[in-house]
Amino acid sequence: MDVISLAFANDRTNPLLTLQEEDNNLFKILSPRQLKQHYILMRDSYASIETVTNTIAQAKDQLRIFLYSGHAGRDKLVLEGQSADAAGIAYLLGQCPNLQLVFLNGCSTKGQVYNLLQKGIPVIIATSAPIEDKKASEFSSRFFQAMNDQCSIKEAFELAKGELITRHPDIKADIYNILDEPGTKADESLWGLYVLPEKAISLEWKLNANAESTPVGNFVPNELLIDTLMVSLAPYREEIKKMVDDEDAGATKSILDKREAILRAIPHPVSEQLRKLLVDEEPGSGGQTFYNQVGLSRLQQIIIIYNTLIELLGFTILADLWEIAVNGEKLTIADAVKAKLKEFFLSSVGGTSTQKFLDLMSTAKQIMDASGKKCFIEELHALSDTYDSKGPLYDAVSYLEFAQNKAAEKALPAEEAKEICINSEQKLAELFKHLGFVTNYIMASIKDIDVLKYKRFLKTKYKHNVVKLEQRFVGLAVNQEIEEDALDSNSVLIIKKDQPKLSLNLSPFIIDENAFDDKASIAKLYFFDRFDKASGTYVYKHVYKPLDAPLLIQQQKNFKVLRDQFDAFSNSVFQQPLQNL
Repeated sequence: MDVISLAFANDRTNPLLTLQEEDNNLFKILSPRQLKQHYILMRDSYASIETVTNTIAQAKDQLRIFLYSGHAGRDKLVLEGQSADAAGIAYLLGQCPNLQLVFLNGCSTKGQVYNLLQKGIPVIIATSAPIEDKKASEFSSRFFQAMNDQCSIKEAFELAKGELITRHPDIKADIYNILDEPGTKADESLWGLYVLPEKAISLEWKLNANAESTPVGNFVPNELLIDTLMVSLAPYREEIKKMVDDEDAGATKSILDKREAILRAIPHPVSEQLRKLLVDEEPGSGGQTFYNQVGLSRLQQIIIIYNTLIELLGFTILADLWEIAVNGEKLTIADAVKAKLKEFFLSSVGGTSTQKFLDLMSTAKQIMDASGKKCFIEELHALSDTYDSKGPLYDAVSYLEFAQNKAAEKALPAEEAKEICINSEQKLAELFKHLGFVTNYIMASIKDIDVLKYKRFLKTKYKHNVVKLEQRFVGLAVNQEIEEDALDSNSVLIIKKDQPKLSLNLSPFIIDENAFDDKASIAKLYFFDRFDKASGTYVYKHVYKPLDAPLLIQQQKNFKVLRDQFDAFSNSVFQQPLQNL
């Protein structure tokens, strides 16, 4: 699917209002057609060198339009206060074989045109002098509105030029059909459209307008999702395989049996959020919240499932890193990769794009590969390759990221919410097509451990109080298990079902608050969100109710082990505690 990248070099702490306005205007103009899956919109409101280069690399083969808006010059783009070398950005954009347009909506960017054209980019929009922020916003908004209305690049430029001149008669804008030589004297025209002569046909290029959509009235919630999950999980789960085979042979299987089988197969806590989506409202169940109707509430629950799934996978690979470090093995971490890890720990994950977790997974995988190690969830290596190939999985993730932004809007129209909800459910189903392997794993919470040592017994054994996190429509199993080897106390484990002796400790990234309470029995899971250096607080979000107030861990005695674990991890990876990062 085509990709449009919008990079706005705004400042998080002191944002420019006109740049925010342009950002919001373009998103408002373009998002309805992303809703219809005409293209993928990659919006970067606080562009940095890292985010811009990552976006170009991720979308390399699908990138069609790249917009930069912010401070610039004839040989630089200013990203988060740093000057990015224009030649380097041009080189990266030159690696994008389907790129049609680069729009540099900053001051005096004409000096970058020659280099971009030399890299084979067909069409460039750039400026020959300093521009006022308000005029830059007006010009780009009109240009993209015209593109959205199925105008060609050339037609959209002419319409934006006409409106700008109408509002500001002193402004000039022209089309240039020649390859400008570097050092050409600046002319009076402020905006210019530059094109490679041999690629002049690109001036007629238009945004894709063809995509299938499902009418709201014809969509049955959960139908596609359940069918996809049954097929995706069947190769890994004999119970589900038999159901699918029986139905293929003409038998009818109960929807309740299918739901139960799916929930048992998928690791908790993803299954707990999925359960909420699959439950139908029944008479007499007043006061409860149900998500079986297409709309904003269901959309928000779909996004929670997506976030929980991606974050769980992200934490497993982060735990992999620690296992290597704890075992005394040297981690090979480049400074740039280490910087990404630091950003994860010190910036909020909750309430922001899950793309950060995908970036975290990619970063951690780079470290694993450099160290010659495999992930505990070995299937993640192939999943990463599939995602990087920019196929249906990449499209599904990109759309769900878009849906997450839309769901956060304060006044999302009801009909638009319904359409996004339907598309998001289809994309969630696509995501699960690639994640059937998750049923190979089960999670457990280790509450406490008793030592069993008696005379005449040759080996010491350990009695574990274990909460098996296997989902049902109601409740979780609490068991006592006898093992010859002690597992980690107060920990959340992910275990390979076919090799139950193989487990990975996910704490302190995922914790069970009730494992620290002798009187509590039911699991209460939290995901790590961030570390606040100013207050020395470890912030966790409730897995089952992610919108609830977070769990704040500071100096509580019962959570001291978590603070110690984080310092041990930080010392292993960064050679200093988190407080000093």
